[in-house]
Amino acid sequence: MAKISLSRLKCIKTSSGGGADDVYAKFFVDGRETQRWPQGGDYDMNIGDVATLNLTFSFNKDLKIELWEYDTTSSDDYMGTQVFSATGSGSGLVKLTDPKEGNVYELNYEYLAAKVKVVRPHSLKCVAMSESVNSGLVQQAAGLSSAVSAAAGVVLGNVPNPKAQLVAQALNAGSAVLEKIPGLVDAIGKAGNYPDQLYMTFSNQPGIGKRFWPQPGKFYEIYAGQIIRFDELRYSLTQPIDISLWEYDTISSDDQLGSFAIEQDTAPGAYVVTVTSASEASIYLVAYTVAEEEW
Repeated sequence: MAKISLSRLKCIKTSSGGGADDVYAKFFVDGRETQRWPQGGDYDMNIGDVATLNLTFSFNKDLKIELWEYDTTSSDDYMGTQVFSATGSGSGLVKLTDPKEGNVYELNYEYLAAKVKVVRPHSLKCVAMSESVNSGLVQQAAGLSSAVSAAAGVVLGNVPNPKAQLVAQALNAGSAVLEKIPGLVDAIGKAGNYPDQLYMTFSNQPGIGKRFWPQPGKFYEIYAGQIIRFDELRYSLTQPIDISLWEYDTISSDDQLGSFAIEQDTAPGAYVVTVTSASEASIYLVAYTVAEEEW
């Protein structure tokens, strides 16, 4: 069985329709359609734009990818196909193009070994919901990120795959560091009890159609002090992974609640990262693990 990771899609040239392409892709494993990207809707792409896929497939014969552009007035436009064989190897990029549409896209791929480095987003704690504290308190929290990580690390120790209870204890230990900031706890207590409508993407572009969590729901309502656990999320760490937290907004564009990166050379272990946004006045802690796993 072959395994392949598809990491990035870059727009070299848009289609002849003008403006941004409304891109989506279909995936066929051994002749059977199994998946679509993004899982809902499409992805707006102009020349030079890069979309992070972070998709991994296992197949016995071949993996076929079809690129399409969504069209509101007629049938969707085909923009090219690529087929990866189970006998292939190595890494590189391929072009997805169609002469009729004039589009050119580049897709990065890598055939994977039996074991690969894998990141698993594990849990998340909301310390302060958006607009519940002032930007000064948020900046102080961001400055304590190393202390938060260290406090959580003491709890996690060298456990490669910590249980949920231990991760929750690590998140609470990190939160305890932040709660020593003068005025933070009082500010959170005086704030309105309005939850963040949270979702996460691999992109710095907003849109619930680009989310990888939650699924199938559009967002997750979360309050200060609440911890949520992610179910079976895992991604091959063949390139750096960027994760953004967003709050869904029905009136205006969605608000970014911060972002963080997991580097490709991250050592195996368990980590807690502080994610803040001074503009949105929010503070979150996110726990994830990195390990060598069979894929």
